[in-house]
Amino acid sequence: MSPEILRTELARTEDAVLHSDEQVRELVAMIDKSKSPEATLSASDCHKLVASTLALNARLREQATLLKNAVRAAQRDADEAARGE
Repeated sequence: MSPEILRTELARTEDAVLHSDEQVRELVAMIDKSKSPEATLSASDCHKLVASTLALNARLREQATLLKNAVRAAQRDADEAARGE
């Protein structure tokens, strides 16, 4: 895959990581609301939300790392090919 395509995918993944980080921060407020007597979320619901959000966040970070490595490798290959021509 070309370095440009990989960079585009990396940028999208990094944006998704930032969005996921923001959602993790928003969970704190949601958990606080679940403590009120009128809460619509149970502790079990909060646990499921936190667990799934953190799992998604971890997968996105993993994907970003893989893409960073792929960009470096693709750029290195492109540079070597350019020198060889």
